[in-house]
Amino acid sequence: MQQRCAVAADKAMPSLYARSKDLGFSLVLGGLVGLVGAGVAVAFLKALSFANDARVDNGWLIYLLPVAGLVIGLTYHHFGNHVSRGSNLVLEEIHEPGAGVPRRMAPMVFAATFVSHLFGASTGREGAGIQITSSIVDGVARMFSPSLETRRLLLITAIAAAFGGLFGVPIAGVVFALEFQESGRIRYEAILSALTAALVAFYAVESFNLEHLTENTLGPIDINASLVWKLVVLAAVSAALAMSFVKATHFVHKTAARFITWPPLRPVVGALLVLALVALSGSRDYLGLSGPLARQAFIGATGITAAAFAWKFVFTSISLGTGFIGGEMVPLFIIGALAGAQVATVLGASVPLFSAVGMVATFSAAANAPIACVIMGIELFGANALIPFTIACVLSYAVSGHGGIYSAQKRTAIRH
Repeated sequence: MQQRCAVAADKAMPSLYARSKDLGFSLVLGGLVGLVGAGVAVAFLKALSFANDARVDNGWLIYLLPVAGLVIGLTYHHFGNHVSRGSNLVLEEIHEPGAGVPRRMAPMVFAATFVSHLFGASTGREGAGIQITSSIVDGVARMFSPSLETRRLLLITAIAAAFGGLFGVPIAGVVFALEFQESGRIRYEAILSALTAALVAFYAVESFNLEHLTENTLGPIDINASLVWKLVVLAAVSAALAMSFVKATHFVHKTAARFITWPPLRPVVGALLVLALVALSGSRDYLGLSGPLARQAFIGATGITAAAFAWKFVFTSISLGTGFIGGEMVPLFIIGALAGAQVATVLGASVPLFSAVGMVATFSAAANAPIACVIMGIELFGANALIPFTIACVLSYAVSGHGGIYSAQKRTAIRH
C-alpha cells in the first residue's frame, strides 16, 4: 500500500511541476502585459483628454476636420491598408495566427485617433486602445518566435489589459477578452494571465487619477413586475439600436467606397458631412467622445434633447464609416445611455437606472458579450442593479441576431 502511494505521488509530481510552471508563466506574462496596457491607457487617456479639451476651447479647430480627414486618408492609403481592419485584425490573429498584428498599427492608430478627436470626428477610444496594446504586445512577442498558442494567449491578455485599464473595469475586461473573441466559447486557458493583466493595468491607471467615462453608483432598486416589463422594452430598443448602428456604419462604408473611388477622399467627404450635421443639429455636443452627454444622462438627463441618441448615432456612423479612427465602444455606450434616458422618460422609469442599463445592454447586443456587460454594469454602477443589468443584457443579446460590430468574431453556438 505504501509503495503504491509512493508510485502515485511520483506520477503526480510532473503534473504539479507543470502546473506550477504554467501558473508562474501566466502571472509573469499577465504582469508584463498589464504594464504595457497601463502605459498605453495613461498616455492615450491623457492625449485624448487634451485633444477634446483643446477642441472645445478652440472652436475653430472643427473647420479643419476635412484637412485632418485627408491626412488620415492619405496615411492609411499609403501605409496602413492592412491596419485599417482594426479590432477585426486582432481577432483574426487570435483565431488564425499569421503575419501578426503590424507593429505600425500602434503609432498609426494612436495618432489617427488623436487627430480625429482634436478636430471633431465622433469616434471612441477603447477599441483603439485594444489595437494599440495588441500591436505592441504581439510585435515584441514575435521577436522571440513564440508558439501560435502563446501568441493567442498574449493577444487575449492584451485585450483584457487595454479594456480594464482604459475603461476602469478590470473584471469586465477579463470576461470581455475571454468572451468576445468567439461567441459561444470562453477561452479559460487565458483566464489567469488576463486577470493579472487587467488588474495591473487598472491599478496602475487609477494611481494617476484619470477620469473615466462615468463613476456613478445607483441606489436601492425595487424589483417588481412593472420594472421588469419596462426593462424588456429597453432591451428590445437596445438591440434594435445596436443592430441599426452596425448596419448604418457598414452602409456608409460601402456607399463611400462605391461612389468615392480614391480612398483618401472618403474621410474628407465624411468631415464635410459632420460639419453639415453640426449646423443642422445646432450643437457640437456630438463631436469627439461626447462624455458630458453620458454623464448628464446618468444624473437625470436634464437639458438633453430627446433626439440626442439619434444625433450621436448619425455623427458616429458617418465618422467611422468614412474612415476616421477611434473605435465604436464609447459611442455605443453613449448612444445606449441617451436612448435609455428617453425610454425611461416615456415609460415613467428611473432615468439614471435606464441610462446605465441602456449603456451596457446596447453594447451587449453589438459586441455579443452579455456576461462582460453585466459585470461592467456592476463595476461602474454598483451591485444594486444586478438584476436589471442581467435582464437587459441577456435579452438584448438574445434578440439581436448573429451580427455585431466585429465581423471577424467567430460563432460556435446557435442561438435559439
